[in-house]
Amino acid sequence: MEISQIGRRRVYFLSFTIVLSAITVLFVSNWGAFTVDLTEAFFGEKESLAKEVFWNLRFPRVILATLLGGTLAWSGALAQGLFRNPIVDPGLVGITAGSAFFASVGIVLGTSIPNFPPIWGVIMLSFVGGITTGFLVYLLARVHGKTEINTLLLTGIAVNALCFAGISILSYIANDAQLRNLSLWNMGSLGGASWVTLVRLGPLLLLPLIASPFLAGPMNVFALGEREAMHLGISVEILKSVLILLIGVTVGACVSLSGNISFVGLAIPHIVRLVIGQDYKYLLYSSFFLGGALLTLADGFCRTILAPAEIPVGIITAFIGAPVFLFLLNKRKRRLA
Repeated sequence: MEISQIGRRRVYFLSFTIVLSAITVLFVSNWGAFTVDLTEAFFGEKESLAKEVFWNLRFPRVILATLLGGTLAWSGALAQGLFRNPIVDPGLVGITAGSAFFASVGIVLGTSIPNFPPIWGVIMLSFVGGITTGFLVYLLARVHGKTEINTLLLTGIAVNALCFAGISILSYIANDAQLRNLSLWNMGSLGGASWVTLVRLGPLLLLPLIASPFLAGPMNVFALGEREAMHLGISVEILKSVLILLIGVTVGACVSLSGNISFVGLAIPHIVRLVIGQDYKYLLYSSFFLGGALLTLADGFCRTILAPAEIPVGIITAFIGAPVFLFLLNKRKRRLA
């Protein structure tokens, strides 16, 4: 009886996150300095202002926020499963710092490169930087053909420090305009959202929906421990490699499109785990949809609080996420006491 109650709770919570995500997309699409009549946006005249604002500005941004928030939360769930630690986020593997460093290189040094595209050049550098950094951390953590989790964590911390040192040097030599762009990029923003952005990198943000069914079973077994997983037929080293690759690709894509948005990958999967438990069959999907809904809401607040001005969404997520993180740390401390 207890098992069926837990199962129902998981199904209900997953259904709730899907409905919440869908409602949030429509609800937040109407937020901003200009109020859009959704009826006119869907059924009005072809050349109406409401259609123009909704379909070319609001809707692609809301879709991007949903996919970004979902992908960051999903990547956080993978990272927490990889380290078997519920207070870990993807940044510990060095991917976020690597993306930020390569983006900073593009912002500060890109102007000295002939025909360097100022927007897409930075985006692609950031994406490549995230994947490269994740791969480097993975290689450095390999010992005799095996990836030690503690070594992976320490290597990620060291690479993080190195990347942030590089960002500090670039900030020091940047001019005023470049320094402003660096600051805004590191605060995180969805202001550059467009259909072009979604078409070019959006498919990578759909990886969570495609990969989750194949990862849930192996990750449930891996949660028992590496030795137990090997005895049950799981190729632990291949699983670790796949997880690091997926975290690198998805987080690299997210950071390249929006800059540094903190705490989504940490807080959301942990909250979901508290509600429905450790079953990755539900945890991965629930994290994706809840993360998407919450980042979309946060971005909506950023656009409306000081409209027509806009607050970087990374500030809002940090304000919300930091207290949640402290709460989780305190709860973990009490449990261990």
